[in-house]
Formats: sequence, structure tokens, C-alpha cells
Amino acid sequence: MISRDTEAGPRLLVIGDLSRLAPIVAAAFAPNRIDGVHTYLEGIAEVPRAPTRAILVGYDPTCRHPEAAIAAIKKVAADAPVVVCCEPAYEDMGRRLCEFGADDYVIFPPESGDLEKSLGIPARRTQRRWLATPEVAPAPSGEELALLADLLPRMAEGESVALDAMAGLICVAVDAECAMVVLDERSGSAGCGEARSGFHPALIEPIVHGQARVGQIRVGRCRRGGYSREQVAKLHHYGSLFGRIHAFAVRARQWRALAMTDDLTGLPNRRHLLRYLSEKIEIARRDGKTVTALVFDIDDFKRYNDTYGHDAGDQILVEVGQLFVQCSRKTDMVSRYGGDEFVVVFWDPEGPRSSGSRHPEAVIEVVSRFRQALREHRFSRLGPEAQGRLTISGGLAHFPYQATQAEPLIAAADQALMKAKEAGKNRFWVTGAGAVESANCV
Repeated sequence: MISRDTEAGPRLLVIGDLSRLAPIVAAAFAPNRIDGVHTYLEGIAEVPRAPTRAILVGYDPTCRHPEAAIAAIKKVAADAPVVVCCEPAYEDMGRRLCEFGADDYVIFPPESGDLEKSLGIPARRTQRRWLATPEVAPAPSGEELALLADLLPRMAEGESVALDAMAGLICVAVDAECAMVVLDERSGSAGCGEARSGFHPALIEPIVHGQARVGQIRVGRCRRGGYSREQVAKLHHYGSLFGRIHAFAVRARQWRALAMTDDLTGLPNRRHLLRYLSEKIEIARRDGKTVTALVFDIDDFKRYNDTYGHDAGDQILVEVGQLFVQCSRKTDMVSRYGGDEFVVVFWDPEGPRSSGSRHPEAVIEVVSRFRQALREHRFSRLGPEAQGRLTISGGLAHFPYQATQAEPLIAAADQALMKAKEAGKNRFWVTGAGAVESANCV
């Protein structure tokens, strides 16, 4: 039991997570009678032993059957409200437990107003007010500003290490032994080695943006004893600041994705293609591996636009792009280069090149699979030409034999495409080591 007041009347019962919930509940609801037990099983047995006004249950993510536990607690609780308190990362489970008997859920650390509303018990609003809403945060140190400047580009890039950088900044800001930052169901830590497992925080601050809680900061012990009011104020400040940084980073990644995506097909666009191909060529150059580029387009595409309209032509481009994606491997990237022209990068990390090697057989298999799928696919906007009439021509070239940079490699594949057109269309042409070999026509 955490406490038992001598006053008569129904009690508030806390079940589970007592080390963290007990101080919060006591600060909010004393001198009301407050009892507590450590486990769900103890809670089920304890509820009927005394009149109970409300029940606060700390969610335990290690419990294998939380739904059954909540249902059992609610069954013995009679009319007393049962409220679950969970971490932001487990909010989905909080909502789910409401389907199994919980009357409501709150996010840890709960505000006194949230508890009052959910439990139906008046809270002591003045208790620990400076902890909940600190007035003014001290100015950041020079070291904090330097760490913050380093953090911003990492967040914009979406690097996981940004969360570790956030935790490191918190350690410096409030002089903590260790800290953990949880954001979007991912976490980063700095300081003590226990921050990722078995970590028991001394302070917890929600990361908020507007009215939404998007994560939390967990802080270990202070290096110089207890935390001061100013340090808590600074932690509160960083909870709000990290929320704004997170929102900015999400928008930046969305803008970058839009800048790298073709509006019509949803495939990577030319800008994205050139960056990706350049990266893979550098890896291949370093490790002696293979990169193959395929350029292909739709034979007589203008005729389809003229006959069926530009909307039908757009739909053809979308379906052709999706069809090649379905026929590709996870390591391949299909992009729209412009007009009816597509470029595919075949990235083959499965071993070093050998002298005189040609395109990996897997590339030819993908191309053959695509051509077969194209023959069987029904293009709904093409009427009598819906199936088996639309054809594709393409050319393949690979690093390092045809070119050693991204754009020259695409140009070499485009030259092979021209050979395929000259040979009668409806075919893919594979260039050899510095020359076009008709024997490699697919």
C-alpha cells in the first residue's frame, strides 16, 4: 500500500507503477484516502475489500494479457471509474483497453486536470504548480546552443542519431547523469548505459506540439544532488522546443519527398534518380560491384495520346510504372525520367565484378518478367487495344564498362534504346563491354 488515510469515505486505488504514479496522485488528491498495490492480480483482489471511489491503473507493457486484466478489474470495480495511465508510445493500447472495460485513459505523466476529469475527484490545483508550469527557463549555455545547432540538420535529415543528440543536449542542459528521448515510437539516449533498459527516470517531461503529445524526455539523476526549480523549468522548455523541432523536421521530410517524387506516377523523379544512381555507383566503385541502368519508353506513345486522349495516356504511364515496380526486386529503383521515358537502376550488391563480366542474369530475368506481365496486362483505357498491343523498347548499360558516372551511364543506356528502336521496337537491347552486341537483344 502506498498510503492509507484515516479519514472515512471511498478511496482512490492505484494499481501498478506505484513508484511513478504515487507521488503524482498524492500531490493531486491528498488528503483524500489513497491506497495502492503493485500488480494487477493484487488489484483485482484489493478492489472489493473497501469502498472504492475510482481506480487508476498504470499500464505495464510487459503484461501478456492486459485486456483480460482490465476486464477483471472493471468487473469487481462496480460503478467506480477505471482509468489507465500509459506512456505516449502506448496510446493505441490505452484506447484499446477502453474496449475491454477501462472508462478512460491518460498519458504519463498525467496532469492534475486530466486526472480530475477522468477519475471524477477534485484535484489540488495549487500543488506542485511550479513543476507543471515553470515560469521562466534560464538562458541556454554556449554548449547548449552549439549542440542545438548540430541537432537541427540531423532532424531535417531524419537520422535516428538525432534522438541520441537530443538526449545528450538534455544531459548538458540540466546536468543529468543520463537521459532518454522518446519520439515517434523511437528512442535515443545519452549518459549512463542503463538508459535503454531498466531505466528509472527521476523526471519525465512530455514533448508537445500545440495540444498534441508526440513523445517525452526521461531524465536520470542529477549529477549535483536534486534538481533545482530552474533545471525543471529548462526541461519544460526543451519539451516544447523539441516538439516544434520535430514538427519542422516532419514537414521538411515531406517537402523533400515531394521534391523527389513524380507528380503523375508517384515514382522517384529525375532528381531522385540521379542522386540515387550516383550513390550506388560510388559504392560499386569502392567495392567492385555492379550497377545497371535501363532506359525504356512506350512504343508509338503519341498514337495512344492522339487516339484515346491525354488522360488515357497519363493512365498508361501510371500503370506501366506500377507494373515494372511489381516485377522488380527490392534493391531496384524504377523512376520516371520524363515524358514516356523511364529509367530503372538495378543495384546488385551480391559480390565483386569479375573480368569480362556482363549484366547479371537477374536483370535479364526482371526484364523478361516485365515483358510477360506487359503482354498479359489489360490497360482499361485502351478499348480494343487493352491487352497485348502495347509494347516497350529499352536499352541497358552498366557501370563501369559503358560509363563511370550517373548521367553518362543513362546516356549509354539511351543509346542502346535507340538501337532497339532501329531494330524494330518491342525489344530491349543490352550493350556489351564498349559495343552493342546484337546477340544480347532480349
